[in-house]
Amino acid sequence: MSEGKKKNLDTEQQQKVLMLKDELAEKFDEKEAEEFLYKNEGKSWFDDFKLLYDMMVDPDYTLDTKTKIAIAGTLAYVIFPIDVIPDLLPIIGWIDDVFILGFTINSIAEEIERYKAFKGLE
Repeated sequence: MSEGKKKNLDTEQQQKVLMLKDELAEKFDEKEAEEFLYKNEGKSWFDDFKLLYDMMVDPDYTLDTKTKIAIAGTLAYVIFPIDVIPDLLPIIGWIDDVFILGFTINSIAEEIERYKAFKGLE
């Protein structure tokens, strides 16, 4: 997304996004996530989403409960159409999804690095 088209979420919107992410963590569905991956491969945020998905479902890698909830909530938030900003709105509809994806990645950056080392990535 170009600089001219970026829109930052205000504090109230950020709080709504984070609360909804936590609520959606309980609704994470691995099959829906796989279907979502297949439909969205090649998009700019795809690699980040796929990495979180891989961490979540990797049977050989153990995540603590807090991290697992954060990842599940993020994946569910991005997958489900229930958003603070509806995904049907072109470009703007993905702002909250990108925000929550970026927020989670920043929040668990050390865990992501451990996972990449565990898998021999980068």
